[in-house]
Amino acid sequence: MSCLVFFYSPYETLWLGTTCMATAGQISVRKLMQRLMGGSRYDSNGSSTGEGLNPLVERLSDHKVTRLALSFLEANDGRHLKDIGLEDMTDDRRATYGGQSFWNFGSDSFLGLDRDPRVHAAIQDALPEWGSHNGASRAFSSPRLTDEAEAKLAQWLGVTDTFIFPSVTLTNIGVLPAIAGKGDVLVVDRESHDSVHQGARLAAAGGARLEEVITPTAKCVSDLLQRIDAKAAVMAIDGVYSMSGKSPHLVDLDATVRGHGGILYVDDAHGTGVVGPQGRGAAYQALGSLSNILMVGSLSKAFSCLGGFVTCTPDLKTILKIRSSTFIFGGPVPPPYLAAICAVCDIFMSPEYEMILKSLRERIQRVRLGLDALGLAYHCGDAAIVSVVVGDIEKTFDAGKKLFERGFYVQSATYPAVPINGGLLRIQVNANHSYDAIDGLLNALDDVTRELRISRQSKPDSVTSLT
Repeated sequence: MSCLVFFYSPYETLWLGTTCMATAGQISVRKLMQRLMGGSRYDSNGSSTGEGLNPLVERLSDHKVTRLALSFLEANDGRHLKDIGLEDMTDDRRATYGGQSFWNFGSDSFLGLDRDPRVHAAIQDALPEWGSHNGASRAFSSPRLTDEAEAKLAQWLGVTDTFIFPSVTLTNIGVLPAIAGKGDVLVVDRESHDSVHQGARLAAAGGARLEEVITPTAKCVSDLLQRIDAKAAVMAIDGVYSMSGKSPHLVDLDATVRGHGGILYVDDAHGTGVVGPQGRGAAYQALGSLSNILMVGSLSKAFSCLGGFVTCTPDLKTILKIRSSTFIFGGPVPPPYLAAICAVCDIFMSPEYEMILKSLRERIQRVRLGLDALGLAYHCGDAAIVSVVVGDIEKTFDAGKKLFERGFYVQSATYPAVPINGGLLRIQVNANHSYDAIDGLLNALDDVTRELRISRQSKPDSVTSLT
């Protein structure tokens, strides 16, 4: 399989969107703002009537990318179900929005540990001793809970050390420019998370040569690295793609990059705690060890805490502390959440974890088998993400809205998160979803996809084994 390589443009993905929305740029932004935001700040012509920040709002609203987004908001008002405010939640993922109760299949707390009493107790017990906030950049001071949490993570993952940041985004933005600089080449998988691309652009601004690859294979990466005269090579890629739940071929890519004297950098945020032995992630599952790569993990999602981390050695951690701007100038993870991270690590390293994971996998399997029975096409891997293929943007939003009206929330994923005609209904399965909720979702999908005439497969793909 061949792959395409091109230099990254920060507005490239957004600008491709102009081909699928003919109204972009044709709508008066001021009048659109008046309709979207209410007329109190605008006169009858749509002009700003106030002072303060309104001139800034007008200037930013006139930007071509913002115009596209505003046109999108108007065209899909009430359908896209983004930025919703949940009014309450229950232990089994029942939630309320706009007075309507629904089953929430949009939560990435995959293992249900956000509702676990031990995690709650760890947070509560740490409050009297440490307070709600550390009150300083980690470059100046950290509570001993930081060292304890990083040591627990290292013990769980079988590495010598880890380095905690306040989020995965800040991890990627801080680490990638620290490890790829002037004279180096940084190869980035096009499907990687946005925060990887953000970090890569900062590395490029610091002098690294940035190459973006579509559908990376060992051969195309090898050919690319052979053509480039660089001091060092880093390849950044997701362990689990956030939209499809699939994983790339990490074994071949790792061997290829190391064969050229480089290192593989894997953002495994969606695999952390869910994929691989003891939930050590897709990279560990593929490679059998994290010793020769840098693996970034999430401390939210399956951990249900707060933060992100990167695997390292003590020596490398010292260097990253010197070179990572988000460590020096970013805030810390609050101490109570550091205690909670330790509690979750203890759960992951206990026999009980396999029971929790078994519960999750049974529910993932139930969703997949149900989709197979319906003949619906979907993307999946070993993670807790199952994405039903819709295709058309309008149909994707309509399907999400109709599912919500039937009492089920899934995420309608459209361009630029996926290809233009690659709209998905992204289901995030949790260990604390009831079988009744899953069966209800499948029945609702049957009704909605028939109503919208979403295509079905005559012979569905086989389900990937979770055993």
